[in-house]
Amino acid sequence: MCNPRTGAGVEWGMSSSQVLSKGNSSATLGPDRLIVKQGRQRKEIPLEAVSEVRADGGTALRVVLTDGAVHRLDGGNATATEAFRVALDEALPAERNPAGSSLVVTEREPSSIKAWQVWVGILLFACGYMGYVVWVGHSAPDPETWPLVLFAVFPLGVGLPLTLFILLKTVDRVALARRGITVLGAMTYHPNGRQRGSYVFTDTDGGEHTHQPTFGRSSESLQIVYDPRSPGTSAPRRPLPELLLMYFFGWIISLGILALGVLMVVAPFM
Repeated sequence: MCNPRTGAGVEWGMSSSQVLSKGNSSATLGPDRLIVKQGRQRKEIPLEAVSEVRADGGTALRVVLTDGAVHRLDGGNATATEAFRVALDEALPAERNPAGSSLVVTEREPSSIKAWQVWVGILLFACGYMGYVVWVGHSAPDPETWPLVLFAVFPLGVGLPLTLFILLKTVDRVALARRGITVLGAMTYHPNGRQRGSYVFTDTDGGEHTHQPTFGRSSESLQIVYDPRSPGTSAPRRPLPELLLMYFFGWIISLGILALGVLMVVAPFM
């Protein structure tokens, strides 16, 4: 058939690539490889490294590599999952490579937010906040409180990032408590033999990852819990009472500082 814009012939027999997705994870079936994305992690699995694909319940698949390693793919519904299984099974080549996991390429994609965008946002916020301070000094019901509003930037500057940090860590800890896998990480070293302070571990798919503890450690090994759906999400294994105590005081302190900043901002209207 002729393309009405270019006059060129169009090959209608070409089929679109199948995509299986759920939440922030997706799997795309390419001509010769399977591309799996989980958050910012990207895996490329050559089809020659796949031994078979099995259904795992109604909405998940287990991709078994030729060396026995297994990759789980989550789907949104049973129909899409089964269609993807059939398409992947039909796309597997007749000859397979026994190397399996060693052929899988794992990388972490860079953040979509650029540094200049962050700085522009900070600059715009600073300009808007200074405009608010000037307005308070001239037009607010209690103009004498403008110094209080000005210095509110300090508790806000500490409380807001700290609260967001603890919120993200809490979300990670909940995910790790639900499906985390515990492994033993090994200390990494500089070429001169000095400890780096970070630990390296291998996930069940053979991928190597580095965990940087929030607080410095010097032990040769460390029990690390990681999320199999996003191995870049990891944390040191801690007893539950210790975790509850840490996050309880973390939330109290961060929200207290943030509340102080908010009260200072709205002081002219109180």
